[in-house]
Amino acid sequence: MYLIRKLSLDRGTRIVLGHVNYGTRGIDSAKDQEMVEIIGKSYGYDTEIYMPYRESNVTGFKGASGARGNFPAGFEKKAREIRYRFLRDLSDKTGAEAIALAHTADDQVETILMRVFEGAGIGGLKGIPRGTGGGIVRPILDVWKEDILEYLKKRKIPYRIDRSNLDTRFERNWVRHVLIPLLEKRYGKPVKKRIFTLGERFRELDDYLEAEAQKWIRRNVKMASGRMRQDNKDAFVFRRKAFSALPSVLRVKLLQRICFDRLGVAPGERLLKAMDGNVSHGGPSARMNVGKGWKLANRYEEALFVPGENGRDRKSAGSALGKEATGKGAISRGRFISPPILLSTPGEYKIPLGLPGRVVTFAWEAKGKRTSAQAKRLAAKGETEVFDAAGLTLPLTVRPLRAGDRIRPFGGSAGGNARDGEKKVKEILIDRKIPRDDRWGRPVVCDSDGEILWIPGVLRSAHAPVTPQTRKTAILRVPATKWTRTDRVLK
Repeated sequence: MYLIRKLSLDRGTRIVLGHVNYGTRGIDSAKDQEMVEIIGKSYGYDTEIYMPYRESNVTGFKGASGARGNFPAGFEKKAREIRYRFLRDLSDKTGAEAIALAHTADDQVETILMRVFEGAGIGGLKGIPRGTGGGIVRPILDVWKEDILEYLKKRKIPYRIDRSNLDTRFERNWVRHVLIPLLEKRYGKPVKKRIFTLGERFRELDDYLEAEAQKWIRRNVKMASGRMRQDNKDAFVFRRKAFSALPSVLRVKLLQRICFDRLGVAPGERLLKAMDGNVSHGGPSARMNVGKGWKLANRYEEALFVPGENGRDRKSAGSALGKEATGKGAISRGRFISPPILLSTPGEYKIPLGLPGRVVTFAWEAKGKRTSAQAKRLAAKGETEVFDAAGLTLPLTVRPLRAGDRIRPFGGSAGGNARDGEKKVKEILIDRKIPRDDRWGRPVVCDSDGEILWIPGVLRSAHAPVTPQTRKTAILRVPATKWTRTDRVLK
């Protein structure tokens, strides 16, 4: 009745009382139900009673005798799930605007203390929310139990005490009957109000962090690319430097909100801390599982939430991601070239990629002589390279870049030994900060001896440079919008 008075409802508002009889306390459970029915009848309220232990599909709830009752393992959690499901179903059935629950300030204090021991973050330390999804409200969350009892006694309104609430086998009861009395004895009666006030401060702080996190996410978290989409899930990317510059408490809130709102994942404090460390302090290719098929992966200056491929780790999607890549072809994040394509004469060649209908037009032109200065200007955008035609051994080949490849970079030393001046392509890709997922499988141009001439968007080799002695040049071209070292979307 105190709860209904606090709701300040308009006259004529329909009220429905919902009660769950778990049947765990024998005659006491029956008397609780009887009182609810009497109250409903006395005030003209409709009453709905639910007895889960009578249903064959609800396990773990059997009638019991004895004052302490029979409480199966995990009773509290299961009872809460059943209670909330019943109330939501009742709300839908009656078309209710709200579900009013009778949590009090004492419940709030107990919850905050329990969350402290569980190692909860700010979101947990604010305690029980005043309202939650599904129209749930808690209008007497700031009212103390002793005030409610005084109200009932003054008006001679009968009430019942659930004797199972005295059972300290349950954590909440232990906090209520053991811990709080110890705290009051040591710090005085006001200690409960101080804990309650602390929860309110955490609530204000959490609301502020929520607003700041949503603002930052709108500005900084973007969909990564269409080719990273798996199982109808988008990948999300943000800048690591901007993220790391934020206070740690806001970083954790950001990760939590991204997980909740975009991934459908509910991370705990330990996972949030690990994710924060991965982004803020992890290596350029660090990655970790987040849950439900999602991974958090670093790509040098960026961090991405990427979905798994058909429910599996994206790393297993193609052998070209590691040392298993072979000359027979490679797959890497939607990039595929197999078998190697021969370029015997100048012209245009279509290079297939790993997406339906996606190709790159590779052009080989032979148009007389270009000076070294002209060659440098043509190569400035990364889509063109110019070679001394006389220095090329034909036919040329376009194949996937593979683990173990080596190249003699343009400008490096060249000696009598074929290995002089060579460098592992992997080291070059790391130096150029090309993300691991974008390394293997991109096209490379080789001569007939298998020597790499050019990795489009990355660098060319020292083979066949244009010099004052050059009489004829060969120009190789691939659109930069199709493949550059910073590209993540096949446009």
